[in-house]
Amino acid sequence: MPPDAPAGGSVPAPPLPQPQQPAALRSPAPPRLHRCCHNRIRTVLVHTSRYAFEGPAKLAADCGVSRSTICRLLAGKNNPSYRLVQAVTDALAKALGTPLNPRDLFSPNGTYPEPSGCALCGCSGCLPEEAFDPRGRIKPEYRRMRPGDWSRSPTTAEA
Repeated sequence: MPPDAPAGGSVPAPPLPQPQQPAALRSPAPPRLHRCCHNRIRTVLVHTSRYAFEGPAKLAADCGVSRSTICRLLAGKNNPSYRLVQAVTDALAKALGTPLNPRDLFSPNGTYPEPSGCALCGCSGCLPEEAFDPRGRIKPEYRRMRPGDWSRSPTTAEA
């Protein structure tokens, strides 16, 4: 008899492995929540020198949150808390040197008081980095676009 056996002399049997249910019988994964909060943080990031390189990491440090929180926010995979909205707004306002309202950056339906992200940042109009090929030429899909139009969202009247 093993030294760690119970005093009664019987050793309990190990539990039997539970059979896996076929995938067809398992309950489906819960549906993903629809994206409720639109944001244009990335538009503002490209207009600042502070966040031009390693923008999400620097923004996360300035807001006191993890980089993954900012990345999920940029990807539209979560709805931010009020504290996060205010922290992001304050950090971007400081980087731009202009006051920002959270409504300028976050919207439940994708409309903003100022439809142009360029105008919000004090830019007279520009094209995003993605508009240029490796040789510095404008890609065909951006050739007919006016500078600043890439950052325009629908106004409340249009929505």
